[in-house]
Amino acid sequence: MTDGLKRSLLLKLGLVRRAGLAVIGQDRIRAEISAGKAPFLLFLSNDASSAVERRFLSAAAKRGDRVVHLESVSRWELGAALGLASAQVVGLPMASQFAEMLLEDLRREGDVI
Repeated sequence: MTDGLKRSLLLKLGLVRRAGLAVIGQDRIRAEISAGKAPFLLFLSNDASSAVERRFLSAAAKRGDRVVHLESVSRWELGAALGLASAQVVGLPMASQFAEMLLEDLRREGDVI
């Protein structure tokens, strides 16, 4: 991923947060999943723990969530984009227009971000 594309993705995730659609952190996302909320588009940092990765991949297979591994984005970069010190995972509802926009970016990049 080029620096421009990476910057664009992080800016869009920041917009998602400011719009109030971002669910940040594994505990909050797990609570939303347990509450039966609609499927999520989940973004995992490149240094997310293997336990976090396994947990969300398993849930995604059962629920229809989409998990995206941000191969060039660390937890510190993801957190900074969201106004936090760090974040391993962030999710947003698949039905949101932001999710559609981000998925279109993924398609354009061949699902590699």
